Amino acid sequence: MALGMDASVGAQHRRQPATLLDRRRRDRRRSDEYASVQPELAGELALATLDKLNRGVILLDADGQVRFLNRAAEVMVAGKSGLRLRRRRLQFEDIDATAALDVFLAKGTGAAECGSLVLRVDGPRLRSPYPVLVSPLATRSGRNDHGAGYCVFIYEPNGGQKPLPVPVLQSLYHLTAAEARLVNALFGGQSLTESARACDVSINTAKSVLKRIFAKCAVRSQTELLLLLSLGPRTL
Repeated sequence: MALGMDASVGAQHRRQPATLLDRRRRDRRRSDEYASVQPELAGELALATLDKLNRGVILLDADGQVRFLNRAAEVMVAGKSGLRLRRRRLQFEDIDATAALDVFLAKGTGAAECGSLVLRVDGPRLRSPYPVLVSPLATRSGRNDHGAGYCVFIYEPNGGQKPLPVPVLQSLYHLTAAEARLVNALFGGQSLTESARACDVSINTAKSVLKRIFAKCAVRSQTELLLLLSLGPRTL
């Protein structure tokens, strides 16, 4: 028995190098596949992908100047979302938020303690404040010496997002057509009362439908529902 066990263990050890070699070969093939994508094309595709998001995304260079806004962010800046651009720099109607952003950018992306900044954006024309996340960018190697700057994620639930077609909402979240129509009305910025009127149902019916939507989407509030939808694509 001892000889049999030793032989089995020996066989496992003999097979292990081959397994590691296979893994290295597989990883090398994957690296070659990724490397085959031209950097210019990859960059264009990445920006096109950002345009598909409902979430507002703004890219800043290392000096804090705006280099790119996706479509959702463009609508937010042009609308009444508490955001604005001045001389290619991102600002807020809230003076304190703008000051906090300036202090954060002054640290530079190379500062070890830079981390990320979360701002609460508010304004007289907003129904409620919303968060904005500012994160330094870096290359995959962890270095940030190529002029990379910051990525700004805007979490405003109704800041310019485009509702999805009813059939798409039905497929994504297993909603009925009536539930999907109510979701789109809410996502368009209407109150529950306004949404009920737009869907030609009573407010009590709308409340019952909303509860079913919460259960299907695994959320607990209307705010969570809108944030969930804002993560999705503008178009498919």
